[in-house]
Amino acid sequence: MKQILFSLLILFTCSFSSFAQQYFSSPVESFSKKKPAYITMQDGKEVECKFKSMKRSKGLIKEITVWVNEKKTTFAATDIKEMYLPQSGLDKLNKAVDFINDATQWDSEDINMDHIKDGYSYFIQSPTQLSKKKKGDVLMQLLNPAFASKVMVFHDPFASESASANVGGIKVAGGNDKSYFVKVGNAAAFKVRKKDYSDYINTIFADCGVSGSAKTYKWSNFAEELMNYTKECNN
Repeated sequence: MKQILFSLLILFTCSFSSFAQQYFSSPVESFSKKKPAYITMQDGKEVECKFKSMKRSKGLIKEITVWVNEKKTTFAATDIKEMYLPQSGLDKLNKAVDFINDATQWDSEDINMDHIKDGYSYFIQSPTQLSKKKKGDVLMQLLNPAFASKVMVFHDPFASESASANVGGIKVAGGNDKSYFVKVGNAAAFKVRKKDYSDYINTIFADCGVSGSAKTYKWSNFAEELMNYTKECNN
């Protein structure tokens, strides 16, 4: 018990330093099977259900199995328009310091921010350039639901992470993804890697002009830069 309390103390102490600029929600690895999940199909049908399992192929979501009125049902990812899945208790503990800033106070016409504030992860279908030769619609987790009106940033299931620090099994610092899928306006999402970030500045921040040269933009500040850009472009 003392170890757990000590870990939590370190966790929340670091939340005001290491994660002061944490504006992207973290990728979710596990989901609650007790809280309701909300799925909207491509035909507009809305389904309230309970999560059972998810099947992936080469990192991409292929299907999700849920309980609907105590009946097991499987949906292909291609049939899903969007969905809100509740994080499991363990997953929420490991990410307790994420998204605890004014980003969650924003309103979005297209995204249910009440679900986001309740700890739900938001997934949406998006046309995506997976490689130079492969393009298709992919169901991915949106990491900036509070400020996605101009640019959407999706979790890259193939992304590696930078080094992170752990205390008692809980991540308290670091661990930023080295790549994301980024969707600008109505264009297909494309992969942006940390090492190539400066090459995409003018593409990502094109709508109302880029303030400063590409050299002034840093990967570690991507989330904050995008949030400020979205605020300025919406004014």
